Amino acid sequence: MYATISRLGFGGAVMLCALGSATAQEADAPVDDDQALRICASTKDAPYSTEDGTGFENRIAEVLADETGMKLDLVMIDNDAIYLFRDGIEKDLCDVLVGVDAGDERLLTSKPYYRSGYAFISRQDRNFEGDKWQDVDQEGFETFSYRYHTPAETILKYSGRYEYNLVYQASLTNFEDRRNQYTQVPADLVVSEVAAGNADMAIIFAPDAGRYVRDSNEPLKMTLITNEIERSDGMIIPLQYSQSVGVTEDKPELLEKIDQALISGKDRIQAILDEENIPTLPLDS
Repeated sequence: MYATISRLGFGGAVMLCALGSATAQEADAPVDDDQALRICASTKDAPYSTEDGTGFENRIAEVLADETGMKLDLVMIDNDAIYLFRDGIEKDLCDVLVGVDAGDERLLTSKPYYRSGYAFISRQDRNFEGDKWQDVDQEGFETFSYRYHTPAETILKYSGRYEYNLVYQASLTNFEDRRNQYTQVPADLVVSEVAAGNADMAIIFAPDAGRYVRDSNEPLKMTLITNEIERSDGMIIPLQYSQSVGVTEDKPELLEKIDQALISGKDRIQAILDEENIPTLPLDS
C-alpha cells in the first residue's frame, strides 16, 4: 500500500478537507470566453502561488495558456491550496489545477511534467552528510522544522525525535490550536529557521523550499532523500512524487490540450523550475 501526501488535498491530506472550518472568499466571476483556460490558484500557497501572481505555478499557468493558444483566466481563491478542489473545481469556478499528484482520483491528470522529493535542508557549516531518511539520527541534529501533514512527521516519529520537537514546532504557528482547523507552517519559515540556527535541520518537500534556499543569506545545503518509509503496518510512504496538471473530469478534450502544451512548453517549464532552484528527478525513477 502507498500513502500519498499532497498540499492540494488528495490522499493523506484529504481528511483535512472534512474539517471545513476555513472558508474561501468568493472569487471574481470567471471570464465568459470559450477559449479561456480557467485555472484556480491560491493566494496563500507560496512559493507555488501568490496573490501577486509571482508563484512558480502561476508562471507555469501562463506557459500552458500560451502553448494552448487560450486566454488565461487565473481564478485566485483566498484560501489554502488544500481547498482548491472544493472551492474551485466543485463550484465550477475553474477547470484546471496546476501541481497535483499524478493519478489524483478527483481529477483527470496529465502526463507528469516533473518529479521531485522530500529533502533535508541544513546549514553548509554544519557539514551534514546523508541522503536516507534514517540519516536524521546524527549527533548534534535534534531540533527540526517541517510542515504539518507531511512525511516529515513520520520520519521524526520513527527516529525518536518527534516528541522532543513538539513545543518548538508549535511555536512556528504561535501555538495556534490545531483542532478542527487547517494549520500550516509557511515554507519560508521552515527554511529561515535553519538559516537562523533555531533549527538544526528542516525536512520539507524540495519545491516548497527551493527559492528560499537559493535566496538565503546563510549558505544552505539541500539534499534529496533517496529512500522511502515502510511503516510498521506495512504501508509504504514514498518520499518522491511526480507532479501533473489536474483537469475537471467533464472536460477530457481539455486534458488533451494540456498534455500537448506540456510537451511543447517543456523547455519553458524546466527553465522556471531551474530558476526556482527545484531539484528534479527522472520521471521514470
